Amino acid sequence: MALIVSFLFHLLLFYTLQIQGSSAVTDVFVKTGDDLILNLTEAEIPSNSRIWLWQFKDDILVEFLLGSQPNVVNNRSGKVEVIEKSYSVKLKDLHKSHSGIYIAKLVSPKEQILTQYNVTVQDPVSPVDLNFTCSSSSSSYNLTATCRTDNISITLRCDYLFCNKEEAERNLVTKSGSSLHIYKLKESVVCNHSNQVSKVESKENIENRCPPPRKPRKSYWYIILILLVLLTCLIYIGYRKCKKAGDKDNFDNPIYFHFVVNDQTETLNETAANSTDSTVGPSTTTGATNTRSSDQRDDVYAQIYI
Repeated sequence: MALIVSFLFHLLLFYTLQIQGSSAVTDVFVKTGDDLILNLTEAEIPSNSRIWLWQFKDDILVEFLLGSQPNVVNNRSGKVEVIEKSYSVKLKDLHKSHSGIYIAKLVSPKEQILTQYNVTVQDPVSPVDLNFTCSSSSSSYNLTATCRTDNISITLRCDYLFCNKEEAERNLVTKSGSSLHIYKLKESVVCNHSNQVSKVESKENIENRCPPPRKPRKSYWYIILILLVLLTCLIYIGYRKCKKAGDKDNFDNPIYFHFVVNDQTETLNETAANSTDSTVGPSTTTGATNTRSSDQRDDVYAQIYI
């Protein structure tokens, strides 16, 4: 009966320690091949401590005894190293098999978990391939961008440079825990593949890979130009017709010029009258000799056609 009670007591203590430790677990991500330092400060160790250690799964890595040098119990081919003048350890050249919970635990005078690290070792992510396809119709112009890696792809569809908020980005979590993310940033599409230890990105300008759609020609400018040409022609034709009609009217209506020609006898009489001033004696010519009176004249009409 005493053995059963003791077993149950230690089992309860174990689960209590696990619960206490779970509340102080620190998640750490490490890239494959890198080193990691697990920190344990002197302030975390109780003053009455005599034995404490670092443990991974069921293996004790390093054991510390009060007043003694630390003892590397499981060196794992030189991959565990104690940091000088401290209680921290360095894990060197980590691989995925080294993922798990590392515990710093007090053993004496009583068992107590001092700190815990949940270590995850990850490989760097693979590169991504970003491609564009364009399709157009009478009413739309669509852009499809596809980001692909490790036989996994994610697609973003937009109306060329314009995307709805729901369509502006896509995110996919892979089985390995990495994230494949594609989104539109201004005039570019960005695709990145990332996890907690690495990130690769591909960015392409949309116009470089997918020419912009041609804007429909504004035909009304051509219509206005044609109407202006037709209007000019009509004005010119009307002007020519008016000019021809004016020329014809001028020809059918002659212009008359009235010339007045005085009789030559008037000229002779005037000459004779003027000559009396220089002749002595009676004049040999009289007004009776005039065959026409002074008020008689001949009218001459000339008709000119223009």
